[in-house]
Amino acid sequence: MKTILVPIDLSDVAEYGLDTAAEIAKQHNATIVLLNRVEVHSVEFALVDSIYHETKEDYYQYLTKDNKERIQDTIEKPKYAGVKFKFRVVRDNEPLADIVTSQNADLIVMGSSGATGWKEWVRGSNAESVVRDANCPVMVVKSPTTDFKRVVFTLDFENLDFIKSGVELFGTEGVEYFFVFVDDGMHYFQINDLREKLGKIVLEVGLSNYQFEVFNDNTIDGGIVNYAHLMGADLIVMRTHGRKGFEHFIHGSIAADVVNHADTAVLVYH
Repeated sequence: MKTILVPIDLSDVAEYGLDTAAEIAKQHNATIVLLNRVEVHSVEFALVDSIYHETKEDYYQYLTKDNKERIQDTIEKPKYAGVKFKFRVVRDNEPLADIVTSQNADLIVMGSSGATGWKEWVRGSNAESVVRDANCPVMVVKSPTTDFKRVVFTLDFENLDFIKSGVELFGTEGVEYFFVFVDDGMHYFQINDLREKLGKIVLEVGLSNYQFEVFNDNTIDGGIVNYAHLMGADLIVMRTHGRKGFEHFIHGSIAADVVNHADTAVLVYH
């Protein structure tokens, strides 16, 4: 892993993502690219800021300079000592999710407060859009979290390769791994077949102490969230199909639902 992308808007929630990314960067000697979007609100500029800035372009330049200075102040905190940073400041001429997913990165880490109720139906969350459209793994952080000691992998047994990537990211020392298959009553399976498939993968990555469980729930996403809560998980790791357009409208996205509703960090592989 060489590059970790962190969208940052200088909020407390965004800094949750930065804290987590910094710890991962230290472990893997990676560089963090801080992505900041400069937003100019036309009404705000017309009513207030036009008094101090002759043109909108002047205001853009002022905000860009101010944001860079504030980001620099942030990364000079002692907790980020030794981490390599780069800045990337962009204008607000396209949706944040589109800007984030168009960047080259090995991992995206972003803070999010999720989306619930009418917001979820109308526009979802930025994190949901990034999870769906990104070409690399995306970690969504909901609270100040830098130490992942209890990690839950959610499995559909269609593809288990992401287990290797996830274990490589966090290592095997001092981490408890839990693997869960959520049974919503809609699929036929043999528990012994699932154990055998999982056993081959964990043997390859060197895991000897882990827990596997079939967890019953009414929905897949609800089962994932409930199981993680029951296990006291610090992180949920899962795979998404990345459905878009009409297919996304019809089938939805389990990963997006988990990202929106889980109260713990979520790492999503494509």
